[in-house]
Formats: sequence, structure tokens, C-alpha cells
Amino acid sequence: MNGVTDYEVMDLAGKEADLDRLCDLTARINSYKKEIKRLEKLKEPIEKSIKELLENSDIGITVGYQVDYKRGTTHRFNSEKLKEEKPDIFERYYEERPLRRFSIKRIETAGEEFDF
Repeated sequence: MNGVTDYEVMDLAGKEADLDRLCDLTARINSYKKEIKRLEKLKEPIEKSIKELLENSDIGITVGYQVDYKRGTTHRFNSEKLKEEKPDIFERYYEERPLRRFSIKRIETAGEEFDF
């Protein structure tokens, strides 16, 4: 159950073209993320209004659109409960799979703050 602890880090010092490209790409991603958040905030009250219009109906139909707001249930597997109550079974079926997680974050370097 141990994850990867050693990371390979690329130092882009001295590789100005790569550094400039990385800065440009991360700035574009950051800009898109901000725009997505802004649009999500605009979308939320509109969805809420539509849900209020539907009241207790599961489906609303108008010219050119069908809006579904159906009831349902979800089924989730509680691995924590299995681990607690049946650790031998949990261990037998537990699998680790490799992955690569992608993220971008702001950092400060030598007193300067970089906002990509």
C-alpha cells in the first residue's frame, strides 16, 4: 500500500526555450481554469432556477430541449469498512496500480512569486 516516493525532477535552468514554453503553456492552462471557474459560477444559478421550475418533475420538455432531473440512487463500495471488518479479504483483493498525476501550482523562488 505504499505509493511512489522518489520523484524525477527536471531542472530547466539553462534551457531557456523549454522554460519559456513551459511558462507559456502553464499560463494558458491557468487562464482556462479561471475561465472555467467563472463560467461554472454563472451556470450554477441557472441550473438552480431550472430545477426550481421543474419542482418535483423528473423531466421538463420545451421547444428544442428536454431537461432531465431524475431521482436515483448510487451504489458505492465501502473499502474502508471491508478493510476494518475483513482485513484478510481486503488484502487479498487490494491492488496498487501505477499512475501519473498532473498538477500545476504557484511557487515562490528567491523571494519572487511566479503566477503562471
